[in-house]
This record gives sequence, C-alpha cells and structure tokens, in this order.
Amino acid sequence: MKIPNTKYLVLADQALFSGLSFVTTIWIARNVDAVSFGIYSAWVLAIYLFVSAIGAWVIQPFQIRYNKLEHTKEYLTFVFWGQFTMMVVAAGLIFLFNYLFDYQEIGTIICYGAGFVFYDYFRKTLLVMNRIWTALVLNIFTAVLTLVGLAYLTWNHTFSIEKFLKFSSVIYFSIFMYSLIYFKPFPKNISGIGSHFSYHMRQGKWFFMTAISQWWAGNLFVVASGIYLGPKALGALRLAQSLFGILNVILQTFENYVLPQTASRIHTSIPDGINYLKNLSVKAAWIFLPLLLVTFFFAKDILVLAGENQYAEFYFVVQGLSLLYVLIYLSQPLRCLIRSLEFNEAFFKGYLITLAFALIFSHLILSNFGLYGVLTGLIISQVILIAYWSLILHSKNKQIWKSFISY
Repeated sequence: MKIPNTKYLVLADQALFSGLSFVTTIWIARNVDAVSFGIYSAWVLAIYLFVSAIGAWVIQPFQIRYNKLEHTKEYLTFVFWGQFTMMVVAAGLIFLFNYLFDYQEIGTIICYGAGFVFYDYFRKTLLVMNRIWTALVLNIFTAVLTLVGLAYLTWNHTFSIEKFLKFSSVIYFSIFMYSLIYFKPFPKNISGIGSHFSYHMRQGKWFFMTAISQWWAGNLFVVASGIYLGPKALGALRLAQSLFGILNVILQTFENYVLPQTASRIHTSIPDGINYLKNLSVKAAWIFLPLLLVTFFFAKDILVLAGENQYAEFYFVVQGLSLLYVLIYLSQPLRCLIRSLEFNEAFFKGYLITLAFALIFSHLILSNFGLYGVLTGLIISQVILIAYWSLILHSKNKQIWKSFISY
C-alpha cells in the first residue's frame, strides 16, 4: 500500500480514537455534576500516567527497534508479555496502596485502567507493524460498543461513572482476548530474549524517567489546580483540554506513526528522514492552525456547548490552551527528531528542566493567578522545552540542524 493511503488510514484511526475520548468526556460532563466530573478527571489523569510509565519500558523502545529487525516473531512475544507483566504488577501495587485510603470503587478503577492501558498498547503495536486496517477495525469495534453503552445507560436514566467504567472494562477484556488470538504469544523459540531485554532496559530507563518527568511537567499545574482551586476548576480545565481532541489526532499521529517511520528512514538516510518529517509537518499545519484560530475566537460558545452554562465562566481556559497548542505543534518535529536519533538523555533532560520549573514556581503562580497561572505555567514550560531541544540538535550535529531548518 502506498504511503499516502497509509497516512490517511492512520489519521482515520487516530481520529476515531481521539474522537471517542472526546465524545465520552463531553457525554460524562453533561450527565454528572462538575465536582463528580472533576474527580473522574483526576482518575483519568492517573491512568494516563500509567500509560506513559509502562509504555516507556515497552512500547517506546519497540517503536524504534521493531523496523530495524529482520526476525520479529520472538520480539513481539517478548513485548506482549512484558506489557502484561508490568500491568499486573502495577495493578497489584495500586490494590495494596488502596488499603491506606479504602476507596470503594478501586476494583472498578483498576479493571478499567488496566484495560485501557492494554488497549493503548495493542493499538500502538499494530501501527508500528503497519497493520493499519486492523487497528482501525479495533477502534471501530470499541467506539460502537462504547457509544451503545453510553446511550443505553443514559436513556434508561441509570447513567453513572461507575457503571460506565464497568461496561468499558468488559469491552477492554474482549480486546485482550482477541490480542491473544492475534499475536499467539506462545513462543517455541526464546532466542534473542536477552538481547531484547537488554535493549529495553537500556533505552527504557531514559524513556521511563522522561515519561514521569513529562507527565508531571505537563500535568503538575493541572493537578495543582485541583488542590488549590477545587474539583470544579480541575473539571473545567480537563473539559477544555478534551475539546482539543481533534488536534490531538495530529499530535498522536506523530507519536504513533510518523515517529517509527522517521526512525526507519533516518536509519537508512538522515536527510531522507528529515525531509519526510518536514513535509508531513508542513502539510499538517494547514489543518492544525486554522482549527486553533476558530477555537480561540469562539471559545465561550464551544465550552458552553460542551458542558452547558456551568462552565461558561471558564471560556478563557480554552483561549489559553489555543495559544499553548501552537507551541506544542511547533515542538512535534523537534520531538520526533530527538527520539529518532536516539538522543534519549537529551529527551529526558528537556522534561526534567520543565518539571523543575513547575515545581519551583507552581505554588507562586497558582496561589496568585489561579487558572490564569495554570495556563501561563504550561506555556512557559513549552517554550523552555522547544528552546532546549533546539539547542541540543544544534550542538549534537550542526549539519543535521541546518538540514532540519532549511527550506
């Protein structure tokens, strides 16, 4: 299949994945009170932390390594059971930790969270393997069943967050069973496992530290908003962030498809890899930037439409996030290039610097400026990240940097 066709399939897959997240978030926001939605948002943030932490050891090294290997069956098996083992360990630790708090719905949260983590892993693995149609069908299956569940619970006046999580857990379990049939991860030959394990440990340590730093750097201001300003403010911020789900389609396409494709091309020819990355970045900008302009100027109408009048006062959050996403988009080619060239230490240090900034200034900014401070902190963090990665690319190899910025 030609690359242009593949690109559109990847965009469709990511659009469906992000679109489902968007619709689910809006649906829940409109059917529960703002405080309950804020608590739900806090759990979702925690689940995304585990997606990042486990993915750092498993899927991120896999994205770089898979296309460089000739024999991949044993490697796929190793990655599958590595993902499964880390999920079980994480679930067990959360269950034990819950004894301190005795949260009644922890079993439901663990089942939903583990299911979502594995679903995310399965999708990304299929994309790296270039099984785009399979990933798309998987997303269609998940989306249809999720929407059916939401509609059934709502129309029968029995909707609650707990019931939605239980319904979703059943969907994710069925996906896990299908993945067992699809991958058949029961190896007859375990040769190469030591080499794969060594690679994932070596690369994963940087990805893991980066994932933790990146999550806290990106979410410290968000989490702190819930502590300083209460669940309603956190819910408003998370609802506003969910409105950018369409734009996340482009950003996640960079992460899940463009990154491994760029890494594969750079492995053969650095100039070809850079040209591929630049061309896609420019084409995507024609979609990304006009959407940001519309979102900025119609922020209040969009937010009220999504969450009704209880969120109207927070329209400025959508405007601030529009400005932030301009910077996030500009950082994506730098991010892909840093990872493709395996400058993992520099990748980690970039997020570590932004985390240090957030830790030092979050109290001062939030206590004085509230949600305006959250937006300011996020924007400054992104500027720091862009500046540091640009400096690293220039210092590591000036020829690469000149090729990247030239047109």
